[in-house]
Amino acid sequence: MSTTARKRASLIGWGAITALAVLYGPMAIEYMWRFFNPDAPELWNHTFGAVVDHEEAYGPGSIEAEQVVQYTQNRYILLFHTTAGGIAIVLFAAQFSARVRRNLARHRLIGRFAASIALIGMAGAMAFLLAVGPEGTFDGAAFYLQLWALALGTTIGVGLGLAAAVKRQIAMHQALMAYAFALLLTAPLLRVFYLFLGNLWPETTQLETNLAGAAFLATWAPLGAFLAARALDVRQRRTTAIGPLPGRALDLGVLATAVVAAAALGWRYSTAFDGLDRVTTTGLVGVVAGLSVALTNHLAARRAGNDLAAEEWRVIGLAQLAGAPTGVVLWALYDLPFTTYDAYLGMLLTAPALALSIGFLVVVWRRRVVRRTTRSGEAAQLVDH
Repeated sequence: MSTTARKRASLIGWGAITALAVLYGPMAIEYMWRFFNPDAPELWNHTFGAVVDHEEAYGPGSIEAEQVVQYTQNRYILLFHTTAGGIAIVLFAAQFSARVRRNLARHRLIGRFAASIALIGMAGAMAFLLAVGPEGTFDGAAFYLQLWALALGTTIGVGLGLAAAVKRQIAMHQALMAYAFALLLTAPLLRVFYLFLGNLWPETTQLETNLAGAAFLATWAPLGAFLAARALDVRQRRTTAIGPLPGRALDLGVLATAVVAAAALGWRYSTAFDGLDRVTTTGLVGVVAGLSVALTNHLAARRAGNDLAAEEWRVIGLAQLAGAPTGVVLWALYDLPFTTYDAYLGMLLTAPALALSIGFLVVVWRRRVVRRTTRSGEAAQLVDH
């Protein structure tokens, strides 16, 4: 992809993300107020009911029907979570604007507030999960596990991102904040899936569309963070400073392990369940699409002579392949406290994200700066170790 095409794609992507954040933010902020005021406008519920139908938004299998008791009992905790989360999403979107970042003092001020409010939101999420447990969570143990992964991942991303900023590790800081923002965006993106899949599968319930959307985002939330980190990257296109990971032997070893693990997962799935369900199919579509994006970008970067980008895409591709053996391990671990079905779904919703997140952290660590030239308070050139 040419520089001009890349800039255009980045502009379109950030424009869409910003629009999503601005549209969803008020819905999240207002969401819990109806448990305190029956005359609240219910922005999200009315949007959901209008785009899909009233039955899926309010009927059996909906969050409204399934979670009313848990939400009422924990409305103060959830008020902090949804309000802080909605504000954080809008502020994070603003932070990725080049115009906002150009004023370093303003960028830092907004960033500190956005990070603080995001951490408050995650504390609210974790408090709610501790209060209700797997049995009180919408969609049960599987979504409970993913919600914990999202809350912990966002907290870790924000914490490490702030630490990188303090140490003037600008490339690491940007990538880590992109990761935290991508996890925050799973809330509005999951609701986009409610709207899309609710119309695609007219006879479905929100229980199914929630799991299906979550299965797709298990790959595409961390992968989206990496795409954002690549778009923000201002380093040299060619460098031997990072040094590649071990080459062909590592690639073949990971690929062979992934094939064996995928076969084991397929065999166990076929013995436990009858045929592919929609949730599994949607998750597999996300995995295959993610692998295709990684391979395509790796090859394109190699052809363009962009060694740095090619190496980072290679790491991300290997991380995606590692999702299969990670799935084998997690399914076995989740079997201990949960049923086979819940353990399987929990694996589907967390294994790709865990493997990709580890790969993302490898990429981020290799972006650490050992020398920088500063101009007007901002890093003008970054050289990676």
